[in-house]
Amino acid sequence: MSRRTRLTASALALIAAVMLTGCSFSSPNLAVLETEREAEDELPPLEADSYDPVDTATSRYVGEHDGVSLWVAKGTESPACLIAIADPDEEWGIACGGLPTRLSSFGHTFELTPDGSPAPEGMTRVSENVYAE
Repeated sequence: MSRRTRLTASALALIAAVMLTGCSFSSPNLAVLETEREAEDELPPLEADSYDPVDTATSRYVGEHDGVSLWVAKGTESPACLIAIADPDEEWGIACGGLPTRLSSFGHTFELTPDGSPAPEGMTRVSENVYAE
């Protein structure tokens, strides 16, 4: 391979890496994360290290569905997290990633969607961005 071909290939690889990184770590479009934090937004204590993927300082309580309390937060290494807690001692789940993000637990499926997204088919709205089935 010629030097020019290698330089072109390297430049294209670098551009692709930057573009992919920009997409995967872009800020989620969740207006709820921009609201003032209140006492109910505080996450309940869980087992040690349970909140490692969650930026707990950004959590916002978004509602309850069938006895399961739901919070949204930014992730420590992902754009967003959905936290579902039925009982802090036994029944809880956390899903982090891009949007939409799904969490199946407690016999339900919960979905976190970006602002302005249509409701996922067959799901009930819990809040602006969270749906349950």
